[in-house]
Amino acid sequence: MKKQFFLALFMILAVLCTSFSAFAVAESIIINGNVAQIPADMGIIREKDERTFVPIRFVMEYLDCHVDYDETNRSATVASDTCAYLIQDGNNRLFVIPYPNAEGMQVTEPYAITMDTVPYIEETEGRMYIPIRFLAQAIGYTVGWDEEKQTVTLSID
Repeated sequence: MKKQFFLALFMILAVLCTSFSAFAVAESIIINGNVAQIPADMGIIREKDERTFVPIRFVMEYLDCHVDYDETNRSATVASDTCAYLIQDGNNRLFVIPYPNAEGMQVTEPYAITMDTVPYIEETEGRMYIPIRFLAQAIGYTVGWDEEKQTVTLSID
């Protein structure tokens, strides 16, 4: 009986260990063919909910967007050439507000994109982290994953 118990325990642990290693944390981000190095004082690449999270200010400014942070509401507003995006700590909805008469915009009414995870503020840093895929795709980038190199790639459509 003991032998069967230990065998069952071993098999459960083996399955758990395998499932934990199935998702690897991205080691780098390549944007339009260039490696995006996050300065040490701006945060790091993080993994949460099996998603790659990056500091919102670094990645959005790297993509030529302007970022404003509202500490009271724990939210960030990102401004691109065509839209404003509102992201709030703990909220799985990314709000998109198209600018009137923005070139190439077919949608003129605000809308929301529901994410399968939520942005969060890393309290030890006081920095907001976002799941890179959702915001990058919203501003027109194609997002890819290179398993071999553990690299997220962003390229403009």
